[in-house]
Amino acid sequence: MAAFAGDFDDVPEDDSASRPLPPEDRLWRHPSELGSFGTSLPLDPITVRRRWLASQPTKASAWTAGLVGAILATGLVALGTHLASAITARTAAPGDVASGSTLASSTTLPSLPAAASVGATLAAQIASIGRSVVAVEVTRGATSVRVLAVGVRPDGMLVAPAADVVGASSIVVTLADGMDYVGTVLASDLSQRAASSGLALVHINGVSDLPVAPFAPAPSTGQRELAVALSAPGGSRFSVGSVETTGATTTTASTILVDAMATDLPSDAAPPGSVLVGARGDVLGIVTGQLGNEALATPAWIASGVVDQLLASGTVEHGWLGIEGTTTNAPVRGVTVTLVSPGSAAARAGVRAGDVIVSVAGRRVTSMAQLQGRLYFSPPGSRVRVGVVRSGRTLDVVPVLDGSQVG
Repeated sequence: MAAFAGDFDDVPEDDSASRPLPPEDRLWRHPSELGSFGTSLPLDPITVRRRWLASQPTKASAWTAGLVGAILATGLVALGTHLASAITARTAAPGDVASGSTLASSTTLPSLPAAASVGATLAAQIASIGRSVVAVEVTRGATSVRVLAVGVRPDGMLVAPAADVVGASSIVVTLADGMDYVGTVLASDLSQRAASSGLALVHINGVSDLPVAPFAPAPSTGQRELAVALSAPGGSRFSVGSVETTGATTTTASTILVDAMATDLPSDAAPPGSVLVGARGDVLGIVTGQLGNEALATPAWIASGVVDQLLASGTVEHGWLGIEGTTTNAPVRGVTVTLVSPGSAAARAGVRAGDVIVSVAGRRVTSMAQLQGRLYFSPPGSRVRVGVVRSGRTLDVVPVLDGSQVG
């Protein structure tokens, strides 16, 4: 569906002034120009206005600028209406497709009367956040892939899915104004042996006014909530979905993502690097993987802390227990210790091979990935109570964690 069913027919007759703009510069799309999912909407009014004015004859005047401003305002209103319609469709008809994603019948989202208000409120916020979303072309040898990244600092700092950008031979970042920049991976938080955020810090030179996205400052409540995925550069495409679960440490593409957010958004509607925006208008998470065929995101509050650490030291340091283990269901569910590294925190605390770790800091542990996720948030030097089952008896050990650098 077109976001703005209008064109520039009211511009004074002049061949160059009345020619239709290319799709990427317009505030509307013909249905034939839309894909099979999502909604195409240009959400970068400043860039659209600049490009449109640049295409006009030199006689472009204040009247011309006023016309463009009116069109931009209409487009923003249309965006709010479109959001409201998508949200309403999800609340009124669970299971139906709404902007490219399906909804479980038990999902709790804004009620029908609130949907229009949410749509109108989110429109301006999404337009602003959308400007921070950029395209990243990653080349490895003869293979190139396109992902997304989001601005985190005006001086050209971006955060991107590490699995896609780490080890690239070439990275080209395209901003909303169409300018290309060479990108460099400064640091990453990625590991196949320990839990990580799956994020990398990418820098581009020569930029001082990169739009920045506001990250949610605290963990989600754990309840299902609205999630609007911005899945194209400039935020020019969105899909309405929801966060299904939070706090799951999950292995995806050999990467253990800590406290990941599982969504009901199909992975093609929210590709790597897509930004999830919540009903409050801040960034909930960044898509870093998929679970089955649905997008999996690293929470924004984790991303914010990771960015701070990578900027400060170039690495992310987590507590290290010093064991190898395997997930087991018998005699109890937990992690059976197969190896204890000599001199490690576990060895000093008396952990033995054959012990089954069942909790960390009072929180249940049922898998190796979950154990690694629990340790991710424990800094080196901290004392952590670890519950183990040994010969049928449950006891606590309290190791002082060593440091383990990831990235």
